[in-house]
Amino acid sequence: MKHRAKFLVAAFLVFVSTTSARGPAAAQQSAPRTKWNARINETRGPLRPADLKPLTTGASSEILAGPTNGSDYGYLIFTRMAAGAHGPSLFTLPDEHLYLVVEGRMNIQIGTDKFVVNRYEGVWLPANIPHEVWNADSGSEAHFEVIAPGSARDLVSMLKPAEGRKVENAAQYIRKPKVPSESELKPGLNGATFAARATGGTIQMRIDSTLPGQGGPKPHVHKFQQVYFSIEGQTAVEYGLNDFPLPKYSIAIIQPGVVHTNSNKTSAVERHITVLMPQLVDPNEPLDVEYERKGPVR
Repeated sequence: MKHRAKFLVAAFLVFVSTTSARGPAAAQQSAPRTKWNARINETRGPLRPADLKPLTTGASSEILAGPTNGSDYGYLIFTRMAAGAHGPSLFTLPDEHLYLVVEGRMNIQIGTDKFVVNRYEGVWLPANIPHEVWNADSGSEAHFEVIAPGSARDLVSMLKPAEGRKVENAAQYIRKPKVPSESELKPGLNGATFAARATGGTIQMRIDSTLPGQGGPKPHVHKFQQVYFSIEGQTAVEYGLNDFPLPKYSIAIIQPGVVHTNSNKTSAVERHITVLMPQLVDPNEPLDVEYERKGPVR
């Protein structure tokens, strides 16, 4: 019995030693990288600046708004990737997933096909399409993401590891509308649409550009949530009874029924991403309902 006990103890120690030396490394090699380094922006209110602390390694995603911090209609995320950084490995989502690159170049795999997405180009992906993104360049990359309708309050729980499978005509999901140059801009809003109901999605995403002194329509309201994310210069947002500057890489979340508009009060061109969540189903229903402001209630 004593010899048997010594043998069992020795075998146990060998097992523990082997597991400690090889187990974690093996687990890291085989486990899918579905962990997403995403954190919530804790700013309250409709206007929120993104965290722009220097990023030298890895990838960082900031949930500017989502089901737990001010957006009932989906997630709005600002992601930055240092040179060589990689997001979660191939995964699917139960929601639509949109990307719009604002700095550098983003690499993306859709199914088994790989693409490079340049600045001011985007990607629209319907639900359950396997995909992953990374930065293969020597410089940094940044992009704005939308995940809608935000079917879970825990973003990471929505990611499902996926196997590479062929996605038919994957190139159709890469969006390259022409964003007008400064010399091409006209008075008012100059829009370049990346996603809309007409192209298969449920939300609309576009880049709007304005010249100095120009802007959107008169104060108005919507039945849906609208979002501005500033990407170049600075726009000014009229929100209810308040006026706010919206500098680069700041977001404005405009809830349904809130009176608003925007304008360029600077001496330079400004550009911002506009998102309608969701876009109206009936094309005959007006997007903007004009609002006339009167004096105090008597």
